[in-house]
Amino acid sequence: MGEVIERIFISKDWITIILLMVITLLIFNKIRHPLKFNKLQTLLYSSNYFGGYSKSTPLLVNVFNIIFIIIFIVVISLLLFVALVKYGLANDNTDIMLFFKILIYVFSFVIVRFVIGFLLAVLFEKEKEQQYFTFLKLSYLSSFSILILPLLIVNFYINSPLFSQLLLIIAVLLLFYFFVLQIKNNQKFIFSKIFYFILYLCALEIAPYMIVYKLLIV
Repeated sequence: MGEVIERIFISKDWITIILLMVITLLIFNKIRHPLKFNKLQTLLYSSNYFGGYSKSTPLLVNVFNIIFIIIFIVVISLLLFVALVKYGLANDNTDIMLFFKILIYVFSFVIVRFVIGFLLAVLFEKEKEQQYFTFLKLSYLSSFSILILPLLIVNFYINSPLFSQLLLIIAVLLLFYFFVLQIKNNQKFIFSKIFYFILYLCALEIAPYMIVYKLLIV
């Protein structure tokens, strides 16, 4: 019995290391940018964050955002890992190679999505709109990562299929809620650029996720 328990803890060492790295990055951002970090946490019920930081320079490429991009990539990779294990598309929740495969796919997806968005913006001369949309999306996904991380940590150490199911449901609902907020809080801007928004939605929101899904289940 003791050997079984020891093997379980050893097999989860990589998960512990990854989670500690994510927590360290969160703490770093909170220490370096306490006010910005605290406002980001309120995006669930307030849009004050955008009023204070949507016109900052540089808007996207700064240490705060880059760290949150890394955090989001790891968090969403862990969620996909949990989903694959939960629905029987992976053998067990200790397969580190599967996780790194997912991580590479997600990282590639984020990079390709950013490049496509940039090229479309240049093509249609909508660089400012693309930057703004990307800033909104990144902000909501950063807030999502902060909110879902505690549940994700608990999930890996209680070994409960029911909790895993609950985690995935909450994650999907949160992502949908933030998507609705993004539209609701920017109705005038979106409907004044409706053609570009539809193009953005199809090319950068729907199609890439379908491609990643196909790649993961192959």
